[in-house]
Amino acid sequence: MSNYSDACTEVSIILSLLNVEEYNKIPRDIIEAIEKNKNRKYTFEFDYNVEPREQKLLKETKAILFNLFRDYLANSKQRETIIKMQNEERNKQNEIKKLKYNVDDIFKKEIYEKDGTEDTKLKEENTALICTKKDSFIIKIINRIKNFFNIKRHS
Repeated sequence: MSNYSDACTEVSIILSLLNVEEYNKIPRDIIEAIEKNKNRKYTFEFDYNVEPREQKLLKETKAILFNLFRDYLANSKQRETIIKMQNEERNKQNEIKKLKYNVDDIFKKEIYEKDGTEDTKLKEENTALICTKKDSFIIKIINRIKNFFNIKRHS
């Protein structure tokens, strides 16, 4: 929870740097929620010498700012691009989950190997050894004798 309140503090400061027109695009209840949830003891200073994308921000701050941009500040073309990108990422993650948790492959062992920028999935099938019971030489002879007498009795 601490990171969320710290993120709200960072977001509040960054939003205060927006021009009035952009700031007013964000609904008042969202601004109030950010102000209400911010950590008043946390200090964040925006570094004007660093590009906004390169600011040291909490990942929660980046997520909140991303959603605010997508929902309220982006033009329709930017919004479409962002939503398309999010859908593609969501589909990619779902495919990975399908492969990882596939019930058809429940008895297969999955190994992920990191090579460069992507994960390579290797599969090894678990092979069960079937134990066959081999009778000893003496047991075989006894069973043959039993079978011999059983056949003779029935004939």
